[in-house]
Amino acid sequence: MSTNDLKTQSKKTYLYYSLLFFLFCTCYACLTYNTAYYLEIGLSNTMIGLIQSFNSIACFIVPPIMGILADKMRSTRKALRICILFNIFAFAAMPNLRGFLPLLALTSVFSGTRNAADSLNMTWVVSELELAKKRGIHIPYGSVRVWGSAGYSLFCILLNLAMDKLGLSVRGSFYVGAVSMAAMLLFLLLDIGHTKQEPAAADSIAKPKALTLKELRPGRLLHNYYYLTYLLAYVLLWMASCFDLNYTTNLLQEIGVSTAFLGTVSGIRALCEIPGLFFSGRMAKKFGYEKCLIASGIVFTLESFLFMNAQGPLAILAAQAIHGVFDGMFMGLYATYLFTLIPHSLAATTQTFNMAAANIAAMVFYLLGGSIVDRLGVRTVYWLAAAIPAVGIVWFLITLWIGRIRRIPRYDPENDPIEQAILHHE
Repeated sequence: MSTNDLKTQSKKTYLYYSLLFFLFCTCYACLTYNTAYYLEIGLSNTMIGLIQSFNSIACFIVPPIMGILADKMRSTRKALRICILFNIFAFAAMPNLRGFLPLLALTSVFSGTRNAADSLNMTWVVSELELAKKRGIHIPYGSVRVWGSAGYSLFCILLNLAMDKLGLSVRGSFYVGAVSMAAMLLFLLLDIGHTKQEPAAADSIAKPKALTLKELRPGRLLHNYYYLTYLLAYVLLWMASCFDLNYTTNLLQEIGVSTAFLGTVSGIRALCEIPGLFFSGRMAKKFGYEKCLIASGIVFTLESFLFMNAQGPLAILAAQAIHGVFDGMFMGLYATYLFTLIPHSLAATTQTFNMAAANIAAMVFYLLGGSIVDRLGVRTVYWLAAAIPAVGIVWFLITLWIGRIRRIPRYDPENDPIEQAILHHE
């Protein structure tokens, strides 16, 4: 491939995956109003809590199922399409449901497939960018993922304006989400700008054969020291990356600020993720994945003390802005770091399982946090928010040290006969 052809393909690849992330994350902005919709139709706080709990259970069950299916089919994109179809239906159906049980069922399926889609989209893009790298196209994942945060931030602001100035209802925002999801599905089907294979490679890669679970052997992950130890660190740091925003509403109420300010907080936080995401690849190249992930965890710990002592909206904005920068770096690196630890044939399985484990752990800690808020006030809950990433950092450092002392080898696909057999399964 000539230099000009390589540049052209690089631009198409970057634009394609950036647009997919932009469309995907715009839909999340619409979900900001879930609780507002529940309250609007008269659901009690107890009912809302039950819906959120069942949603978390679905987020634990559905993503690993879709991840294993993706790896069995040897096509993450096909599994992603299935999840997107469910999401379109759920976005369109939600504003037409008012009963507790129908909403409980729909939102549980929606949450499960949405979280699965999030993990699958991430896994697919990372895999494709790794494939592009082998062909001389170097595109950092963070520089692509940054457009997701841009889309989320932009749509948070646009939806607020549409509601204030144009009279858009909460129900109407869900239809906006359905349209954005449909646009993403269209691009997935058209495959515009997708990285093309060389003719010789296309015959062997374009149509990989499906695998049985016996051939895939997901149990290999149980013998992968660095993956298993990273899993706990990932869960704790991921929880910390979204913990503080969950209780910002309570903190705003305590200091006498309208909860409508939450939209501004969410938008600022997403905007500040952009530099973290954009420079994450460069930071990893200079300092290494592990040091960057540890730095994010340290900031997640320290920022909780800013929330504890916040007396006005500007202090909350500043804390969320700092969080956004390092959360962006964390999001830009945790998926690509995982990719260096595990068999590529199990990429979707591991990423969806990680997300499922994080969601079930988050459900437990959020229930605990809610109890703390009710009994001791919102300020106290930030001690828990500080402890979670601190434990993750200590665990990560100790396990890395043990790995070096005991000279535990990193995963190498060349030394994995199962992976080699899968590569030659054609």
